[in-house]
Amino acid sequence: MLTESLRQEVVANNLANATTTGYKRTASATEPFETALLRNMAMPDRHEVGEANFGSQPSRLDVVNTQGALRSTGNQLDLAIVGDGWFTVNTPNGTRYTRDGTFTLNAEGTLTTKEGHPVLGENGPVTLSRTKAIGIGQDGSVTQDGETVTTLRITALQADSLAKEGANLLNGTPAGTATGAVRQGYLEGSTVNVVSEMVELIRVMRSFEANQKAVQAQDENLAQAISKVGVV
Repeated sequence: MLTESLRQEVVANNLANATTTGYKRTASATEPFETALLRNMAMPDRHEVGEANFGSQPSRLDVVNTQGALRSTGNQLDLAIVGDGWFTVNTPNGTRYTRDGTFTLNAEGTLTTKEGHPVLGENGPVTLSRTKAIGIGQDGSVTQDGETVTTLRITALQADSLAKEGANLLNGTPAGTATGAVRQGYLEGSTVNVVSEMVELIRVMRSFEANQKAVQAQDENLAQAISKVGVV
């Protein structure tokens, strides 16, 4: 029941972010509890009865890093990555990563996320002129008036190291060179399929109810044992 409860929370969070830019859906994984070997204590010379499994427990939450659909916005500061790679940003907790390319320029001309975190280039935070047109190439190079200002730091991450931290940010372990291409004037959509998540939510709820009924049946059996067998 605890496992299905966690799954329900994961599905609900996915549905809540069905329209969040650059959101990657989360999938929950489970593993069985350690099995117990049953023996007949009254007859030690007999073979073991066998193993008993005590159900499943949550093991981890996986970030499903698939490509989201691109949506054209025409905004020169809206960016999307096609393929492998993550935008690198500086936060109070250190370097973090995101696929949400809804960027803006603050009063100092620093490229930031919606939450105000500076976007990092190869030489630190990206600082641009607010009065000049901004061009961003597929390799992440940032130009103004035909001159290259910097190159966005696009980071490849180990798939099994991704950990969500809220505000559409992730932590992870850098690995190799990112092969993705940057698209200016586009945003990447969420990878959540609403229909699939709703079907999964129904399945989880039914599984939870089935386990709940099993617990209630066991409860009733114990009550009968105490009130009737105990009296005899």
